[in-house]
Parts: sequence; C-alpha cells; structure tokens
Amino acid sequence: MLILNNIACKLLIASTFFVGITLCQAGDFKKPNILLITADDMGFDDRSAANHPNIKTPSLDNLSKQSLQFTDFSVTPVCATTRAALLTGRDFYKTGVSGVHGGRDYMHLSETLLSQVLQANNYRTGTWGKWHLGKSKGYLPEDRGFDEAYYAELYRHKNSEGFFNAKAIKHDKWVSEVVTDYAIDFMAQPSDKPFFAYVSFLAPHEPWLAPQKYVQPLLKQGLRPAIANLYGMIEEMDFNIGRLLTFLEKNNLAENTLVIFLSDNGPWWDSSNFGAMTQQEWHARNPSNMNGNKGQSWQNGIRSPLFIRWTNHWKAQEVTRYSDVKDIFPTLIETLNITLAADHKAIDGHSLLPLISANKSYINPRETYIGSHDVISRKALFNQWTPIDDTARSNIHYEDQLIGLRNEQYKLLLNPSVDRQGYPLSVGRYALFDMQADPLEQHNIINKEVDVANQLKKKLHEKFIQLRDSPQSYRAPVFIIDINADVSVINGFGPSKTGGNTTSKAHVLTHLKTTGDFANFDIKVTEKAEFDVYIKQGKSGKSNKSADSAGLLVMLNANNQKIYHELSEDPIQKVGSLTLNKQTTSITFSVVGNNSYKPWAHISSLRRLFLVPKGKKVDLFNLALPQ
Repeated sequence: MLILNNIACKLLIASTFFVGITLCQAGDFKKPNILLITADDMGFDDRSAANHPNIKTPSLDNLSKQSLQFTDFSVTPVCATTRAALLTGRDFYKTGVSGVHGGRDYMHLSETLLSQVLQANNYRTGTWGKWHLGKSKGYLPEDRGFDEAYYAELYRHKNSEGFFNAKAIKHDKWVSEVVTDYAIDFMAQPSDKPFFAYVSFLAPHEPWLAPQKYVQPLLKQGLRPAIANLYGMIEEMDFNIGRLLTFLEKNNLAENTLVIFLSDNGPWWDSSNFGAMTQQEWHARNPSNMNGNKGQSWQNGIRSPLFIRWTNHWKAQEVTRYSDVKDIFPTLIETLNITLAADHKAIDGHSLLPLISANKSYINPRETYIGSHDVISRKALFNQWTPIDDTARSNIHYEDQLIGLRNEQYKLLLNPSVDRQGYPLSVGRYALFDMQADPLEQHNIINKEVDVANQLKKKLHEKFIQLRDSPQSYRAPVFIIDINADVSVINGFGPSKTGGNTTSKAHVLTHLKTTGDFANFDIKVTEKAEFDVYIKQGKSGKSNKSADSAGLLVMLNANNQKIYHELSEDPIQKVGSLTLNKQTTSITFSVVGNNSYKPWAHISSLRRLFLVPKGKKVDLFNLALPQ
C-alpha cells in the first residue's frame, strides 16, 4: 500500500490550506480515487460563475466553490497538445504530439502516461470520450494504461458511436450522457482498488448541437439557434458533470475522491453546421474581454478554469499563483507518494502542492513554452498536417514561429496574432506583457522593460532550439504490423516523410501525381510474415475519389522489396504482397508513372493502407476503425 511520508503528512496537517485528518497519519493514508474531467473548447468565461449572461452551469459553479480555484492556469492553444501535456507532465512537442490530425496527434509509444503510472500502482483505470492521442493499434487508450475505454468518434454529439474496449459500438444517446453513464458504471464497480476515471467530454466543440430541452430555453432568451445550441451543449455537459458529482456523494465516495476539472483550450467562434458567431455574440460570450481564441497564444486561447477538490484535505480557496497544465501530473505523483521508474522521462511540470499550501516564500519556477499547433516550416507544400521530417525540421526558423514564454509575472509572445481590431501591435515581432498588472494583455511594454525582454527573448530562443533539435520532438506515428491481427492499418495521413507534390490534409494525402511523389511510413513488424497489401482512397469506402487516380502506376517499397500496381477506379484495391521481417522499418508508397490518357490523373485522397495476413479474407469495405 502506498502511503504519504512523514513530511507530506506534516504538510497536510500544518498548512492553512489543508485540513488535518487522521487519514493522513503515516501508514494509514488511503489512496484517493481520482476523477479527471475535461471539456472541449470551453472558454474560461463559459460559466455562470464567470458572469456569463446566458449560460447556466450550477454543477460547475458548486464544484468551484468546493474546490481550489486556480485563477491563472494555462493550457495549450488546441486540444491534442493539451491532452499530451496533461497525461505526461511534459512539453507536448517532446511527446510526438505537435498538432491535431494528419498524424501530428499521435503520442509516441515511448511515452509513459499518467494512466500507466497509476495502473502500475494498483489503480483501476478508465476513460470515456475524446482521446485524440492516436488512432491506431498501440496508440489507443486501451493500449496506454486504461483498463476500460470508450473511444468516442469525434464530434458525433447525437447518437454517439465509437469503440468500447476496442469493439465498435453505437448508442442512441447524446455523447455527454454516454460518457457519463460509462464513468458512473465504472466507478460503481466493487473493488478494493481506488479508481482513476478520466471523463473527456466532447462539448462544446463544433458542430454546435444540443438536445432540445437545453436549446429551447435559450431560444426563448432571443438567441439564434446557433448560439442556443452552443450554450445548450455546455449546459447539458454541466448537467452530466452534476450526475458524476452526485454519484460520488450518494455513494460516500466524495470525501476521498480527488476531483479535477479543466478545459483543453479556449473558445472557438465558428461551427460547420451554423457558421460563425457575430461580433456581438462573441463579445457577449467573453465578458472578461480577453484577447484571442482557440488556436492562439493570447490569454483567451490558453487560459482555462482549473478546479481541484479533495474534501477534508484541501481547503476550498482561490489560488492566484501562475500554473500550467503540465503541473497536474507531478502534483498527483507527489500527492500519492509514487516513485517513478528510474528511466521515466524528465517531467517538465511542477507540483502544485507549494501553491496549494500558500507557501509565501515559494519562488515560482514555471517558465512555460507556449507552443503552437501551427508549426511553420519553409519546406515546400508544408502545412499544419505535414510530417516534420528532416527537410521540414531544417526549414523551421525561429523568426517564423507563433510561440511565446510565460513566467509568473511576464509573458513574451513572438509573432502574436493581430487578426482583430484593438489587439496590441508587436514591436520587432515581439510583444511583452506584465501579467500581474495587465492580465488582459492590453499594453505591450517591450520598449519599457528592455532588460526583461532581452532575458525572455534569450530563453525563448534557447527553448525553441532545444525542442526543434531534440530527436524526441515531432516524431511521426509508428504503425504496428501484427500477423495475429485480422488486418494491420497504416493511416495514409500519418506519414513520417513526404516529397514531390504530396500534400498532407487532416485525414488524407493528396496531389500525388508525378513520378517521384511519395510518402514514407514508419512501421514496426511484430513477427516475420507475408501480407497482402491494399490501398484505400477516399474517407468513406464508397467514395468515388479513386477515379481521379485510375491509370497511375504506383510502387510499394519495403527494404528494397518492391511491388508495382496500376491503380483502377476501385475505392479499395489490392496492390500486391510483401514479406516483412520482424523489425522497425519503413514502407514507401510512390508514384512511378502515368498510364492514363488524362495527364492530370492524381491521387486526391489516399486514406489507408491495409496489410492482411496472406490468404486471410477480411471485409475491408465494412471494417470499423477509429476515424
């Protein structure tokens, strides 16, 4: 049984922020359950307690009153990068996650997640909802330390579907209700082990869509359907958060369950089913008047609420000191007195316990590198989904990046967005803010605080070089090729290297058309075997995108074992067979000629490669896979 050491127990008893209890005595410490709740694209102001004029969030408001409220807490500008930092305590670039989709949201297999640490320390672990840290074997939640997992397909808010413990499943319920049901069922299971329950809501990420019982009252307030659905999503999520908290209370679990709530990034203003908010609607949604939005390094892009409740252990109070999403991992590790393995990778976050204890002599060491999912490279055809191969990496220049550095007092931004009227202009690409005197980032003081600016510029540049040049950063997915599986999948949108006209999109590769256009994929073969290889074009199996490429000659090359194929109009077609040795290697897909009378024939939608054990029959058209 893990126990707090005597020093930790004295801290708990002595601090004005802690409440001394007998459970804290060394040898008697009972490991708490952990309920981690995340929202998706919920802004700092999207709560009634934050003076929002329309949204009602009684569950979150009550939780905040019972919790430590961290008022200066930062996440990252987008979802996948925040989740990588949250679950590892590390700078997200180091984990292999550098963006969203296109293979840039795969957490490298060498990373150790919080779930794996807790599982190894006698916790039972479960997660339900948004994952966004990998979409293929080895990267899925059940592969990363979760005993139970519901991988919800992204943004199917109504009639949620996905994979429960790797098996496809459909529901006739809204996704917020589905993930809450799963979590409650999991927490209710009899066990002598504490639980780690990670509930990852998809609300209020677009498309904005909510049950009518939440939409109708908002329509009666005079809101447009777009805004009523957006706010309804938040209110429905709040209701389900209330269900989670009520379950803990009714089952006498609240006192020894550590509850954590945060959002993954700031709010977004556009929806695929309704279009954009008006300027008036946006200003009404953000009464704090912070600059920015999701995807940007301004405060409204990265400031999140953080509530942490541990009843009878940590006193409910505001914590105004600066903190960061990477801090949650080391905080839990220290609170539980867990010793990490000797080869565990270095943690970049800092424990929140000195902030919780209100240690006035504590000098805040946090210097957060504010990264961006929109890494800028001068490589031809590079975009936010392009793999960062050696050519792309060598063309990543400091002066082009949308990055920053934040410590407790100051925030330095390089190339901050000025896409809205009234945002402070940069000076020589930079903007500097005193976050204690100017938390709304209204006054660029870079010419007034020259010494501070120069110090932070130097540190930002050094950190940029360190992360850019680290072999750990920006790593591409490694696809597992397993003879024991019915089919092994290589996602076409997750290459490790591309060249020629090959262009990355969020879910496909496109524009492969002339000899020499290629994509390289890293693979790990678990056992020597022969495989039949198939290509899939188009996001759906019935897509006609494959007609664009009919007549192109393509080659697959694995360790100089080459197979050639002339593409037809079929969405899924067999390319040939390969014998692969047990090793980590790569496979290259390339265009080698054009036998079409149409000179502009091209692959417009390379979705997947399927490797099927030789002779095995698999229905590839109806194969259920994470999207």
